[in-house]
Amino acid sequence: MKKNTRLFVGVAMAVAIGGTFVSANAAVDKNAIKDAFAKAPGAEMPYIANSLVAKAKKADKAETAMEVLRVAIAKKPAVCVSVVSFICSLVPDAAADIAVEAVKLTPQYTKDIARAAAKAAPAKVGEITVAILKATNVNKHQMVYNTVVAAVPSLFRTVNQAVLAGGGSDSKGVITTVGSPISALGADGSVVGTDAFPTTAPTPVTASAGLDPARYNAP
Repeated sequence: MKKNTRLFVGVAMAVAIGGTFVSANAAVDKNAIKDAFAKAPGAEMPYIANSLVAKAKKADKAETAMEVLRVAIAKKPAVCVSVVSFICSLVPDAAADIAVEAVKLTPQYTKDIARAAAKAAPAKVGEITVAILKATNVNKHQMVYNTVVAAVPSLFRTVNQAVLAGGGSDSKGVITTVGSPISALGADGSVVGTDAFPTTAPTPVTASAGLDPARYNAP
């Protein structure tokens, strides 16, 4: 069966790039980005990356962030963690894609990239975790999970839900999730303490109405 496709000239069409919606007429000056990093020392590269993404138009930020990451890593791989931290905080909706690209380009920094992305865009921590799990070998899955939980321990339930819903089922790696309070977690996200959530509901507190002697109109 033949399908007709209508083209609307002059209408900006949204296209999905790596899971992030970017305007079809987005204009990212790749040469300008390369020039910005050309003579930059390593210590200044994260700041330059932050400036380039911050100044980009809203429609171009995600694509600009990805290009900035690639250029920065190509010039000096060791800056990947700092660059990820800066640009993920500026473009949280693209944080998962940015983290995955960084892991693919510099797999030796997977643990640090996972931590940086999670802390920079905590609202997207579930997506970031699952995306990195899908992009890494199964023998790194537990390490990635532990790292993210340690980075944002208050969001471990969110991470657990994301991993159980999408991470574990999309890979053959086995991840042991955390079911303990923050006080029982070690620096690497693993359970090292004995603290546990209470198994019974707390006893309701009842009290009779009283008077506050500090009130202006107290009798």
